Amino acid sequence: MTSSYITLLMPLGTILQFFVPRWLALLFAHLGGRIAYRFNPSRRKLLLENCRHILGPDIPRKLLERTARQTFINLAINYADLMRTPVLKKGVIKLVEFDPTYMNRTLAQKKGAILVTAHIGNWDLAGVFMAALGYPLSAVVEQIPRGWTKTFNRYRCATNMETIPISDLRAMTRAIHHRRILTLVADRDLTKHGILCPAFDARRSFPKGPAAYSLKYKIPLVIGYFVAQNKPGHPPYLSVIDPQLQFKPTGQLHADIASFTRLIASRLNEIIRSYPDQWFVFQTGWQ
Repeated sequence: MTSSYITLLMPLGTILQFFVPRWLALLFAHLGGRIAYRFNPSRRKLLLENCRHILGPDIPRKLLERTARQTFINLAINYADLMRTPVLKKGVIKLVEFDPTYMNRTLAQKKGAILVTAHIGNWDLAGVFMAALGYPLSAVVEQIPRGWTKTFNRYRCATNMETIPISDLRAMTRAIHHRRILTLVADRDLTKHGILCPAFDARRSFPKGPAAYSLKYKIPLVIGYFVAQNKPGHPPYLSVIDPQLQFKPTGQLHADIASFTRLIASRLNEIIRSYPDQWFVFQTGWQ
């Protein structure tokens, strides 16, 4: 089945979620993730390579395979919960444990914010959640062919989050001038003009946009992530916003962008290392 057919079936999955409890939807997602791992050898191979870089070259093969398999399962669960957003609307708040202290402290400066995250956890649901709380969120999204972007945007906008195509620089600037929270997923360099930074046992190119926007417009930058957690008595998701990332510019813009990007990359790597089976990148890019 091609990905275009899958995008057509996702609305059907949403309709079914009106009639089934979440635990049952997650059971099907768990099974679907295991099937995807078994019958998608190309993506499995890429994911195994990524996991090997994160976990180290001496990682036992069984643990490596278990981590990669769990990543497929976690991704399927993410899709299931994202498809549930039209059912939940603002009820998504009940699924998340969140301390708003650092986000509110950052916005109190009245400058808006650059919110940086990675392809970690359920980042699409994170935007839905933040918008449900009333935060003025503008998320920059990758343009994915075969109807994927249009399909995902239906769910992303369930609580009035603004989505901006990655090519729309004017809309990003407008969000900054309106003092919104400009959200950038910054663990993959889609422009091919990023900064090469240390990443586990190798190097990867990280986009310089977050650092450039923060420095150019003098906007505070925070890093956040939204991951599944399995803690009795706690909601199924944990949303974390770090304190504002401190960086002292030297006045040399190009050098400052590179240094700030390396600082951002270092923190993103820490987060990915903490949740290796929730890092959903199916490309390599290691150097």
